[in-house]
Amino acid sequence: MAVCLLALGLFAQKPEEKNVTTELGVSLGNGGNTVNTFGINGRYFVNADLALVLGLGAAYDQNIDNFAENTDGTGEEGSFTSRSRYTELSLGVQKHFSGTSRLSPFMGADLLMGADGSHQEGDDANSSGYIKNYSYERDAQALQAGVRATIGFDFWVAKGLYVGAIYHPITITMQIQDDTETTSGSNGSTIKTVNPGGIYTSLSTFGQLGSIRVGWLF
Repeated sequence: MAVCLLALGLFAQKPEEKNVTTELGVSLGNGGNTVNTFGINGRYFVNADLALVLGLGAAYDQNIDNFAENTDGTGEEGSFTSRSRYTELSLGVQKHFSGTSRLSPFMGADLLMGADGSHQEGDDANSSGYIKNYSYERDAQALQAGVRATIGFDFWVAKGLYVGAIYHPITITMQIQDDTETTSGSNGSTIKTVNPGGIYTSLSTFGQLGSIRVGWLF
């Protein structure tokens, strides 16, 4: 077994000019307890040090909070549910550095295009606690475009096979927000509110967990 692993390591080879790689990646959410983002990337190596990247990603997250009527956990119960989803297309470039014979650190940048949505609903509860005969529902949709910085590494474990990680320390996005519709009610009465959409920009620095990846060379 050890001889086989050694042989695989000896044949590990970094990409060269005109090589293509494909990789799958996942990142963690909920404080690192759940996998909530999936991605697939294709890379074309213009030369051994420079790669063009095409990526597709999707994210989904759900959180359910249950509340009791009384502080000791007794009585009626209510729940508040939050869901979010996101899909993303990215185009980027990576500059690879020499590293070692099997380790290839890189840095780069991506252009982003995406769409996201969120949904919240409360049944005898809001986001803070139990409320008898209360209901709540909120929906929001948006389109996004932006740029982000990229740092990461590939580690070639065998011929044509690598593992690695990637992180985005800075992300700048512009979001086109649709109208947000909120409906709430208590004891049979209902109030519907529509907040107008708009265009917003945001800057995120070191705020997201990175992703781990496994890939293949063709």
